[in-house]
Amino acid sequence: MTGRNFSLTDRLSDFIDQQVEHGRHQNASEVVREALRRYQDDLEAEQASLAAIGAIARNGIVAVEQGDFRLVQGEEGRRDLLADLNRRAAMRAAARRG
Repeated sequence: MTGRNFSLTDRLSDFIDQQVEHGRHQNASEVVREALRRYQDDLEAEQASLAAIGAIARNGIVAVEQGDFRLVQGEEGRRDLLADLNRRAAMRAAARRG
C-alpha cells in the first residue's frame, strides 16, 4: 500500500476523529479509504447517468429527424398528451398483470 500525505481542513479532520471515536472505523485511514471509495462510486454513477442521458438525447434527435414526434401546443395540447401517456401506461400495466 502506498503512503500519502495530505492536508485537511479542521472540519474534515474533526469529522474523521468523530468517526473513529464513535467506532465506525478503527483509524483515520479507514475513514479516508471509505470516503474515496464512495467518491469513486459517485463518479462512476455520474458517468453512467451522463452516458444514458446522451443515448436518450441521440435517440430523440434521430426520432425528430425522422419526423417521429408529436407537436404539443398550449394547455389543451399538454393535457391531451398527458392523458394519452397515462392511457398508454395503464394499458402496459394491465398487459403485464395478464
